[in-house]
Amino acid sequence: MRITNQLISRQSISRLQTSLQSVDKAREDVTTGRRIRRMSDDPSSASEVVRSSSSLRALDQFRRNIKMGQGRSGAEEVVLDQLTNTVSRGIDLAIGQSSSTASTQTRLIAKAEIDQLIDYTVGLANTKFGGDHLFGGTRGNQAPLRNPSVVTDPFTNLVDAFAQPVNPSGSIELEISDGIFINPNHNATEVFLDTNALQAMRDLSIALGNNNVPGITAALNTLQGAHNSVQTLIGTQGSRGSQFVVTGNQLDTQELSLTTYRSDLRDLEIEKAMIELAGRQTGYQAAMTATARVLGLSLANYL
Repeated sequence: MRITNQLISRQSISRLQTSLQSVDKAREDVTTGRRIRRMSDDPSSASEVVRSSSSLRALDQFRRNIKMGQGRSGAEEVVLDQLTNTVSRGIDLAIGQSSSTASTQTRLIAKAEIDQLIDYTVGLANTKFGGDHLFGGTRGNQAPLRNPSVVTDPFTNLVDAFAQPVNPSGSIELEISDGIFINPNHNATEVFLDTNALQAMRDLSIALGNNNVPGITAALNTLQGAHNSVQTLIGTQGSRGSQFVVTGNQLDTQELSLTTYRSDLRDLEIEKAMIELAGRQTGYQAAMTATARVLGLSLANYL
């Protein structure tokens, strides 16, 4: 095989271009601080980088859900504290008006206050959070409860497709970790109806209006039971709050692990990259010098 000057020139230039490309890649590595910038750089590691980045984005969404859940849970705790105070006031009035020192007049005065407490409690049930009714359940765009003018009518403000009253139900589930869902707060049925808080105050109002001492005593017992039920709900919300905190801490740990893993795959050691760049630059300069000599000799032979 005959090796001509032209062939030597082409091969030398090709090698120089390859060496220059390696220098440029090393320079880009140092500039960006990353080993993988394109899928073609390392398809296997790049796929892992994409998966870990997707997982990190999911963690961000979980954190947003936790923040929303903590807001809704905290809002319910405030309402439950206010409901506790309301029920406690009803208990105090019932105790006072069930005694022999009470009169028809004092019971009518107490009734007026209880009626105000009922209105206030319905207002608590219709508390809004972020534009929706906190205790609306799956129908958060509607006020869940009302205070009907007829004492035999239900407190619910919702109706079904046949215009029949239905109690609020369901809740908004939030995913706070992979496959872990939580209801951040109760609905109006669970807080105000199942506890008998509203019904007990209504019964007390009726008994006070009728000057019915046995009825006042019965309402008092129901109010005390309602108070205990509300305290149970407060305990439940406390547990939910703890779960939000624990899960949030777990997400922080997962984020650190995923970030480190992605960095190990994608990033490089800058000191090592700079040494690599210096080595390739030296190699390129040596190749340039050698090529110049070879091409110079070839030209001299030709002449």
